[in-house]
Amino acid sequence: MRNLADRLSDRGMPVLRFDYRGTGDSAGGDGASDQFETAVDDVCAAIARLRDETGVTRVTLCGLRLGAAFALAAAGRCDVDQLVLLAPVASGRSYVRELSIMRNIWLDQLPAPLREAQPKDAPFNVLGQVYSPAFRARLNAFDAVDALKDRTGAPASGTLIVDVNAGGSEPLHRRLEGLGGSVERRSFEGYAAFMQETTFSSLPTRVFDAVVDWVAAATVRQAPPPRAVSNAGHDTDLMLRTPEACEQPVRFGMAGLFGILCMPHAMHDRGPVLLITNTSASAHVGDSRLSVRIARELARRGIASLRFDGRGIGDSSSGRDGTLDDVRQPVYSSAVVEDVSTAAHWLKEQGYRHVVSFGICSGAYSALRAALVGRALSGVISVNLQSFHMPDGLSSDALRQHRPNSMAGYRSSFFELQKWKQVLTGKRRIMPFVRLVLKRVTTRAAVTIGAWRRRIAGWSCTETMPVDPHDILRTLQRKEVSTLFVCGAYDTSLDLMTTYFGPRGKRLSRFSGARAVVLDDLDHSVFSSHAADAVVGLCSEFVKGLDARRAPAGRIVKAESPA
Repeated sequence: MRNLADRLSDRGMPVLRFDYRGTGDSAGGDGASDQFETAVDDVCAAIARLRDETGVTRVTLCGLRLGAAFALAAAGRCDVDQLVLLAPVASGRSYVRELSIMRNIWLDQLPAPLREAQPKDAPFNVLGQVYSPAFRARLNAFDAVDALKDRTGAPASGTLIVDVNAGGSEPLHRRLEGLGGSVERRSFEGYAAFMQETTFSSLPTRVFDAVVDWVAAATVRQAPPPRAVSNAGHDTDLMLRTPEACEQPVRFGMAGLFGILCMPHAMHDRGPVLLITNTSASAHVGDSRLSVRIARELARRGIASLRFDGRGIGDSSSGRDGTLDDVRQPVYSSAVVEDVSTAAHWLKEQGYRHVVSFGICSGAYSALRAALVGRALSGVISVNLQSFHMPDGLSSDALRQHRPNSMAGYRSSFFELQKWKQVLTGKRRIMPFVRLVLKRVTTRAAVTIGAWRRRIAGWSCTETMPVDPHDILRTLQRKEVSTLFVCGAYDTSLDLMTTYFGPRGKRLSRFSGARAVVLDDLDHSVFSSHAADAVVGLCSEFVKGLDARRAPAGRIVKAESPA
């Protein structure tokens, strides 16, 4: 949605993007029971803040999916001139059904032991996003047309509905027109490509351009120009205080990278800090807010962190002035690694004694490779690493092919009758398993031959970035970088460790400061709450252990002066 906001701003319209309570970087915990009501309150508060900051007299609310439902509800309570409803949730019951389908697809893809490990009495968890029973019931009861039944006039003079299926929003269209509002409808071209995992998502630029034109046309006709905002840049004194931490937005580096510095309320000097990388192309809050939860829990335990966006992701600059195109870097690229290195050096400049990079999947890759650049990093925590080296700028199409199951995952499926039925009916392919076995055999042979050659020829560190896993570990050892590899028992990261460093990575003990930990209940993306808790515990133990081994006695530093 930042891209849409930038397009509106480029046309001279002030735009306010915000996170609801309990979402994104805002205060509040996940899964609150009153999340529907507080979200509507937050929309009204955002309207008041926008008017106060800019002096605008006319306000257009724009929401996507459930955000469109919140916008419609808020328009009934606040003074709103226009509504833009993008793929609006017209029926809460249908939306909850969609969530259930998504959850079931995820569960079906898990190895059987991980499926069985999911707590039966836990709150409704969809890809890491928790929905309380009360919020789920409130969603089930929501109906967009029914929400307008007591109104005598339209909630806004003009409404633009951009929907995937025209029939789904037809009753809402009729109701809004019946209340005297002007309603325009458009097809949401490119919706399916937009609503993909961030790595594969494509911006619906034609839809965004149409929305901007529609909003701008009404604004030019009816509204005086807004006054200039006195502080359009970053407020360096801005501080968000939550029960767990003090958080400050920061911008750094030549590329204008954005991040949130999360600090304990009372710190004993600027000792260790965790640098949280982007997972895939997800923004700094993490998938289902995972990075925020990790950062604030670590702050509660006395550990600072920085969660940040690489170039072209989230709130960071694209690095290409003036363009509104999709400028995200490939998730496996030298540019992403450079951004992690830049963030690590910035933290060192702020006085933090030990910087530890942390990442999951592709983020684990950039966290590890950044330790090979410069000397800012003292440690690396790599969760479910998929490869020690990937071709620079690997395309999204190539990435789609690079998603094999693990050997343990295949073993767990071997005795599942349903999986064999799917193979026999052509719904599942067996060749990926055959290719995985062949690849593992050939890779192990190559590892053995490579080790034999190194023993004969000797090993020497060159100036180029190492690609062989053993060379990488030797480089990190020479740089005195401690490394923790966290692997799910059914994840391909464990296959990677086993291939190069023996069962469960036992031969990592040959390298000073390197070890592997295998977690039985860890899913690949750390969506399970108990898996996330285990990862946080390992992070806390690793960072505090590293600091205890290397840090001198410190002094008290007030959180109010982070930089």
